[in-house]
Amino acid sequence: MDASLTASATADFGSSGIEEVRELAPRCDDIVKGSAPGCVLPYFKLNWTVDTNLYPAAGGHYWYMQQVMPDHAGSKRWGSLMHYLGPDTPVKNSAGGTWTSDNSRTRVCDNTWSVHASDASVGSVDCDEFAMASTHESGGYPKSVNLVTSGSKCALLFTDKMGDGSANYGLLADTRAATKGPSGSERCGRAAIPSVQNQRGSVAFRPRRGGCSTVTASS
Repeated sequence: MDASLTASATADFGSSGIEEVRELAPRCDDIVKGSAPGCVLPYFKLNWTVDTNLYPAAGGHYWYMQQVMPDHAGSKRWGSLMHYLGPDTPVKNSAGGTWTSDNSRTRVCDNTWSVHASDASVGSVDCDEFAMASTHESGGYPKSVNLVTSGSKCALLFTDKMGDGSANYGLLADTRAATKGPSGSERCGRAAIPSVQNQRGSVAFRPRRGGCSTVTASS
């Protein structure tokens, strides 16, 4: 869409104000600094599908947390949307700048996280958090309903071979600190996920500025 300073257009999308019938009502702005002005469809609810054939550990992590989190963050089944953490948030970090996804991630994947021993075939792993750091529902975002003081309060999981003699892998409870495993009531998840799955499985999740989304794990 041409968003130049000389472009103009008009459209009548009604005046009822009912969100359910305004999916195609656009909003154009330049709120994302450092990039060109653009337009979004803020009333359109995106459903992002994680292919669990390609990203089983990441998809399993997201699915499990959606089932047990009190707000079921991002679950289409419960109609619980996740909302993009954009540069318009009024929350400030300790340096006085705008709170970013990196700030949220640092709180969840803090110094209480370390790599759990696993089979060498798992390869390198990342600290993967849910709800995503790029959302208002992240356990690291100060105004989140899922806010935690540390990632150690999240459900703690890791990827490893099942140990049953097969080539199967599983998402297992990290019991080094929480000796009984997740309670099933945690407000966030923190899992050691193979780096490739973490990076590729979540790279597609980029909600539009001001937009909201659900996440579905599907094979």
